[in-house]
Amino acid sequence: MHIHQLRIQNFRNIREASLDLTPGVQLLIGRNAQGKTSLLEAVYLLATATSHRTHNNRELITQGETTAFIEAEFDRDGSRHRLSTGFDSKERRFRIDEKPLKRVSDLYGILKAVFFSPEDLEFLSGGPIARRRTMDLGLCQQNPPLVRVLLDYRKALKQRNTLLRQADASITTRNLVKAWNPELIRLGTQILSQRADYTLKLVEKASDYYASITGSRENLAGVYRSSMTHLAWRKGGEIPDEKDLKRYFEIALEETVEKDFLYRQTHAGPHRDDIVLEVCGKSAERYASQGQRRSIVLALKLAERDLLTSPNDPPILLVDDVTHEMDMRRCDRFLENICSSGQVFLTFTETESHRGLIKNATEWHVQDGMISRRSG
Repeated sequence: MHIHQLRIQNFRNIREASLDLTPGVQLLIGRNAQGKTSLLEAVYLLATATSHRTHNNRELITQGETTAFIEAEFDRDGSRHRLSTGFDSKERRFRIDEKPLKRVSDLYGILKAVFFSPEDLEFLSGGPIARRRTMDLGLCQQNPPLVRVLLDYRKALKQRNTLLRQADASITTRNLVKAWNPELIRLGTQILSQRADYTLKLVEKASDYYASITGSRENLAGVYRSSMTHLAWRKGGEIPDEKDLKRYFEIALEETVEKDFLYRQTHAGPHRDDIVLEVCGKSAERYASQGQRRSIVLALKLAERDLLTSPNDPPILLVDDVTHEMDMRRCDRFLENICSSGQVFLTFTETESHRGLIKNATEWHVQDGMISRRSG
């Protein structure tokens, strides 16, 4: 996957940018708060309709403006495509090859991208919500139909929780709550089955990258913990089939119904699952050092790239200021891994910050939201 042209208008602090891009590595160089991260964020928004920093459209639009626009021309599987979005403070609209997308969920899988950012360090410290969100973003790019399943599950869950909060525990109310169980079970088992399988494959690949980046024999492993089965899995082959998962979920909803009424929320389901990572058998969330945490996150992102790679067509990599605290050896190994294939965007605060480790890259200067190609 290769972006040929990227156009941005009124996005964050980038008022106007038009870039003719080459394959391979793109170095975005400039001081902090000049627009480097905004460019990466714009590409990721095109790929996923999400920002890693905000859910508020207004925050994405240049101050003093009312609308923003992003467009990319890119190759995918040997064909040229054009993807664009225009939005105001209330609505985002997407078009692919000049045809409007009826639903934002239809966007996934068109332009695949993996974002490495300092915020990703919250994968370990940010709690189960951050970990589930990370897994779901990668999984939905790999398997776009799951986007609708997740959205429909959230709607059903919201309806059930609304009944739990607004009514008493009478027979009528219990029947109304129970009426949502089949929909939760149908959708929830699909989410659990696919997310658990994706997560365990991701961690398996990340383990090899972790060893490569750290140059150590430390073992990275992961456990997927399911709230609705009360089980934990380390390998994909341990995950029950969907028929058994439906039965587990049905039992869990019956067992937790009194607790649900007491606390006014649904306690069983994939919305309460967690992913636990371990280094040498110990919880990474509790015991990993800062260096280990950074290496874990980078290894997971490299594994995500591999899972999103169709034959000879890796996703776009967006790497934002994640190497400045790494020692030379780890930085060298990480950059070697990400620059080995596909198109990569990397941000640095100054030319020397990549320490001469990146060869044959195209350099871009970013200042006050203006982006220009460096010559020579």
